[in-house]
Amino acid sequence: MITIKRATPEDVKSISFLGKKTFDQSFGHLFIDRGDLIDYLDTTFCHKKITDSLGKDYNVYWIVFDESTPIGYAKLKLNSPSIFIDSDNVCKLQKIYMLKGTSSKGTGSRLQQMIFDKALEEGNEYLWLSVLKENERAITFYNRSEYQIAGEHPFIIGKQKFSFWVMSKKLA
Repeated sequence: MITIKRATPEDVKSISFLGKKTFDQSFGHLFIDRGDLIDYLDTTFCHKKITDSLGKDYNVYWIVFDESTPIGYAKLKLNSPSIFIDSDNVCKLQKIYMLKGTSSKGTGSRLQQMIFDKALEEGNEYLWLSVLKENERAITFYNRSEYQIAGEHPFIIGKQKFSFWVMSKKLA
């Protein structure tokens, strides 16, 4: 049975594991230097950084379980303007990842609806995110949910430069 709940400090280890694993599953093949990837994963998904992030009022995390096994998570950053969106009531979907082989159960859509509901509850008019331009599966998912391309930006990890779309969705 799939359950989704708001994450708490007790979920830090699971979020760290899921962050490293899902990022590697999604993007690991793009790295020429595996060391750059490992450095990024160790820095971005270390327990202290996630603990600190969970403690901030403007961050909201959810974690997804299949029975008692964590299989995905999401992070919403409230009050997060973008130069590509002309509104003050904006939040950012920073992360939404599911382990490979678990995403065909409609769980991503359920999780995303929880994110939309929380964003609206907090008075946000728009939600935005960054998605790797080559990530066609994710872009298709976001297009089905009526996100629109609002801009683009680079992102550098180690020696590699990636190109991302900024996609936004009007919530209300």
